Amino acid sequence: MIYGYPDRPGLGPGEELMLRVSTDAPAFRVEFYRCGANLTFVARSPWLDGHDVPHHLPHQDWGRPGTGPDGRELPGWPGYRFPIPPDWAPGVHLAVFVEAGAPHLVPRTPDARDSTALFVLRNRPGGAGRILYKLPLLTYHAYNEVVALPRDAPRHRAWCLYTGDGVAVRRPGGGTGGTPWDIFNADPHDPTPRQTFVHWDAPFLAWLERTGYRVDHCTDLDLHRDPTLLDSYRLLVSAGHDEYWSDAMRANVERFRDGGGNVAFFGGNTCWWRVRFDPGADAVTYVRVQNWHDGPGRPENRLTGVSFRNGGERPFDARPVPVGYRVQHADHWVYAGTGLGDGDTFGDRRDEYLVGYECDGAHFDRTDLARGRPVRASGDDGTPPGFTILGVGDVGAAGWGLGNRAATMGTYARGGTVFTAATTDWPRVLASGTTPAVERITRNVLDRLG
Repeated sequence: MIYGYPDRPGLGPGEELMLRVSTDAPAFRVEFYRCGANLTFVARSPWLDGHDVPHHLPHQDWGRPGTGPDGRELPGWPGYRFPIPPDWAPGVHLAVFVEAGAPHLVPRTPDARDSTALFVLRNRPGGAGRILYKLPLLTYHAYNEVVALPRDAPRHRAWCLYTGDGVAVRRPGGGTGGTPWDIFNADPHDPTPRQTFVHWDAPFLAWLERTGYRVDHCTDLDLHRDPTLLDSYRLLVSAGHDEYWSDAMRANVERFRDGGGNVAFFGGNTCWWRVRFDPGADAVTYVRVQNWHDGPGRPENRLTGVSFRNGGERPFDARPVPVGYRVQHADHWVYAGTGLGDGDTFGDRRDEYLVGYECDGAHFDRTDLARGRPVRASGDDGTPPGFTILGVGDVGAAGWGLGNRAATMGTYARGGTVFTAATTDWPRVLASGTTPAVERITRNVLDRLG
């Protein structure tokens, strides 16, 4: 058994990586890989002394002493320091823990339920280009149900944000090296766990690198802590399932947008939950406080243009009829070069399933949809004035149960421009290469806004 995690999952130039590791082996080493177009070996450490330390509770900082549910004292996990050489390429990195004497397989993907840890090496601000890609670390941890006590403990249990009151980001997991809560709700298109790095972010980042887009990287915590992080960029990109946002994250992105910065959401169920960090724990613990829509006049639509409230979720127990987007305003720059016309559809073949498994929508009059007329955002759900609905994925007949029950791809401008693909599965379809329109739209957004 070997588990580990980084004290800080986002590191700037010249900073030191601290990994906290517990193992029942007398010694271990760490192999480092970069996750880009491929998983590339970077370096390995010498053999290090191993220490077997109990697992902690999910809301505790596992690097500090704690108290178990039975009252016993739990020592903090030991830390191992790794200065990052200046020639390491920025990007998403994987630390693979290898126990002495145990069989070791070279990883082929970032998909792992133990023995790994994910961290990001940031470039200097604006170092690679004008695009910053944000990893949804808080979503990873919200669904991370890593075992919180030894499996042979009398009160063995695993927790995540959906089965407890709060979770910490200083514990195993956080993109890889944990156990996703919905691991048994398998995606019929991709067997990797949905709420981990490998499912949506890794394919999107691989596509970016293969196609020549130069981007810098950060995590939610970086954006939460540093209000100046976005100052050197023209475009912030979020993809897949970026569900959990703090007040500071949202304020920093809205300030960036209002000042002329652009944002592209190539995902769905975005900014749905508002999270609060424990002020006494150095941003270690966060809890789900409320839905943004229930706050004082700050629905998530005011940032993203859309909301999960008017989209919905694909049922887990059935493979529904495929849903794509029906085009409107085909003369918009987003559609340039796609060859699509008003009324055409894309992403609705059985090898695509573009809209799902969760999607966002802006409220509109469904009477217009039923009559085949272009639909317009009503704005009564907080969608900003001027939001242009470019595509509608009507999921009302597929058993989805929220609000308007339709995904709405679209864009609006307020200082800068915000684009939303409004569906979690955009990165999967993009990476599969099955839908030329998805790739062309993605390029149009990146090229114009970035």
